Amino acid sequence: MDTPDVNKNTVWRRLATVIVLLILLVGPNFGPIPTLLSRHLSIEASVIALLASFWIGFAIVVAVILRMSGGISLIELARSLGLGAPSRTAANIAGLVLGLLWGTLFLTSIFQFDPDANIAQISGLRVLAALMAAGGALLEDLVTRGFLMNQLQKIQISGWVQIVISALVFALYHTIWGFNIFSFIFSVVYGLLLGGLFLWGKRSLTPVILGHSLAVLISEPFATMMIFMAAQM
Repeated sequence: MDTPDVNKNTVWRRLATVIVLLILLVGPNFGPIPTLLSRHLSIEASVIALLASFWIGFAIVVAVILRMSGGISLIELARSLGLGAPSRTAANIAGLVLGLLWGTLFLTSIFQFDPDANIAQISGLRVLAALMAAGGALLEDLVTRGFLMNQLQKIQISGWVQIVISALVFALYHTIWGFNIFSFIFSVVYGLLLGGLFLWGKRSLTPVILGHSLAVLISEPFATMMIFMAAQM
């Protein structure tokens, strides 16, 4: 008779653990780490170092989730969180449109900080940064959409509440180390859209990846450069 309560307690502990790890390991990438890197490295080296820091943070979180999942393989975990699962075609198209629009928005936003930026230039830095950022976004979606929302589903939290909680967590670790109300709202809106795609796509990460990884593929390394610029404001 106590099993449901025990399961709920386990789920909430897992969620709390992952949220704390996101705040401690990923959150500083939106505040103190860019400030520290910019003091000692060139902007090009700083971009790659920051993207590597994102990878390390999310990799640790995924490793903890893997351990909490009872010894399954990484591939099994990824599939259980929605990677490669069948999705609605309409959701995939919506994800594609979101990725293109959001990536273009990120890309053109750089002109607010650097009017002379050449967004058409292709370089080794741009290719490397785009690939690293897209991979980091995939890990992020595994955690903030796949894991968080699926855990909430296990304790019968409604789909809309799952989307809101996931979006708030997403915005929290993006802004807590250098809080800005506009950045928080921006992150909440983006998180709501990505969470909505996850549910609309039958809990497949395919439309989410199109809406997120595609956006950073288009906008890097400028999206990461904006993190440095925002940290200096």
